[in-house]
Amino acid sequence: MERSRSNSIDIMKYFKIVVLLACVAGLSVRADYESSLLKELVGVGLKVRPIVMRSKVFEFDAETLKQHALQKMKEMNVRVLTDTESKVSPGDPFLELAVNIAQAQGPSHIYSISLELRERAQLERPMESIVTMAVSTWNRESLGIANRPEAVMQAIDRLLRLFAEEFNAVQSEQ
Repeated sequence: MERSRSNSIDIMKYFKIVVLLACVAGLSVRADYESSLLKELVGVGLKVRPIVMRSKVFEFDAETLKQHALQKMKEMNVRVLTDTESKVSPGDPFLELAVNIAQAQGPSHIYSISLELRERAQLERPMESIVTMAVSTWNRESLGIANRPEAVMQAIDRLLRLFAEEFNAVQSEQ
């Protein structure tokens, strides 16, 4: 009885290790795939979606967020293309920032932030028709609770820094 119990514990440990290794390998493959999509980008455009704000306490506007993001990207050596430059770059690459904030209770606010690299891609269809659409080639999200607007800005900065680090790492390999 004791030996059977020991074997089942060993099997569970083995199973946990196998699952953990599979997850790590999967994340590595995803990171490699996404970083390869950042190759040969000379820069990116930047768009801020209209902010979804359900709060009378926090005040954010899209133009202020865009100017903040532009400054951060410049500080982190990511070239932000003008709208004209972005349109003539292969794939029309642009980062899209989306921010949603809702007051939960008291000073607490729930936020979700998404930073997504979108590029134009052609999808082949039967009968020789081609569809062009914007597809996501890199995406990170942040969810949290904040009592101050500065905490939301810090979360935005973290996502911008993640993109900049991955973008600059790929560019330095070339």
